[in-house]
Amino acid sequence: MQAQSTQPFQILSREEPSPVTVQLTVEVDAPTTQRMFERTLRMMSRHLDVPGFRRGQAPTTMLRRIVPEENLRRAAGELMMDEFIPKVLQQEQLEPYRPPQVEIERLQEGEPFRFKLTVPLRPVVEKLGEYRDLRFPIPPQETTDEEVEQVIESLRKQRMRLESAPERPAQPDDQLVVGIQSLEDENATRNRYLMTLGQTFGALDNLLAGMREGETKEATLTFPENFDDPDLAGKTLTVSVTVERVYAPVYPELNDEFAQQQGYPDLNAMRERIRERITQSKLEYLQDQARNQALAVLRERSVVHLPEALIEEQLREEIEEFARELSQRGVTLEQFMQQSGLTREQLIEQLRQRGIARLQNTFLLTAIADQEGIEVTEAELDALADADIEFIAPADRARLKDDRELRERIAHDIRLDRALQKLLDIVQNTEQGD
Repeated sequence: MQAQSTQPFQILSREEPSPVTVQLTVEVDAPTTQRMFERTLRMMSRHLDVPGFRRGQAPTTMLRRIVPEENLRRAAGELMMDEFIPKVLQQEQLEPYRPPQVEIERLQEGEPFRFKLTVPLRPVVEKLGEYRDLRFPIPPQETTDEEVEQVIESLRKQRMRLESAPERPAQPDDQLVVGIQSLEDENATRNRYLMTLGQTFGALDNLLAGMREGETKEATLTFPENFDDPDLAGKTLTVSVTVERVYAPVYPELNDEFAQQQGYPDLNAMRERIRERITQSKLEYLQDQARNQALAVLRERSVVHLPEALIEEQLREEIEEFARELSQRGVTLEQFMQQSGLTREQLIEQLRQRGIARLQNTFLLTAIADQEGIEVTEAELDALADADIEFIAPADRARLKDDRELRERIAHDIRLDRALQKLLDIVQNTEQGD
């Protein structure tokens, strides 16, 4: 005969809507609920001033007149959830991956307290798809002389200085101080603008080319919508245009001295190392593409169960990350939606799907690490504590030898990196020992 439970609560129902979610309907018996209400009232009395009584000594009848019923119910519910949720989880042998969600169904003094508990469990890779047959070969990469010279020219432009050139006509790349005044309004003022010849707009560039300091021309111009001055932007006006100053760009001479200023021994070494850097950048880009393609196929071949609480947590991170990206570009969320034609709901759904893909990638790579026997030894972690490694902050290195939680987190990150590299070796057919 099965022994009766001595717990003051019972599980009315247990459902598993997914392999990573358990829903429990729990009921705490009426006598226990009543005692918890009374206990809550006593606890609240320690912070209440009742005339004629020291704190915590006032009779219950007087406390009930002072404490609003809704406040008492709310505090009693929180007390009972703190009391019984851990016991429920222990009885049902559940280890939440994220904090459980609680929905109160009945909370009334003197009656059984009933609530529904949704418990998110650790994500499960039900099926790890085949990945050893994936092939995304990366061809050898080369860098042309022209690509190298483009980088060098960019470096020269960074060290460019401006020199006043009042005697010669304006040329492309010159910096010009230009005065523009509308001739259609007799009260219009002449405004000054700093412009780079060749980077304004077609009609104005053509007008300015060849002009000298102090020269003025009249023309009818259609200013683009994005012109800096809102009084001119998007308008077609007859204007007077005066070149007030001409500054010519002066670039450093391309020689060994210039290369040494950039940190290279000489010009030939600079060209060679720039070529190597461009080639490596191309290779890394293609490797990222290969990894992404392999993971996309693997997600389609696999079955990964994620608790909704984890997805919502990831979605919040995706939204924050996306907002930072927009901010760095000087774009507001409203501007982005207007430019992209997306509604807020569509954008959120896209970010949600991106978050789900990232979570699936993480647990698929963990499964690959398990299947391939990829481990991180204690000796490796000890060595990291003494190494100057960029991905570990100095403060973390200082406590890496003693902080078990930190060691586990870093070991997990390294396993994921190694699993990702293993996948790249497989898809490129460069796996060692094959």
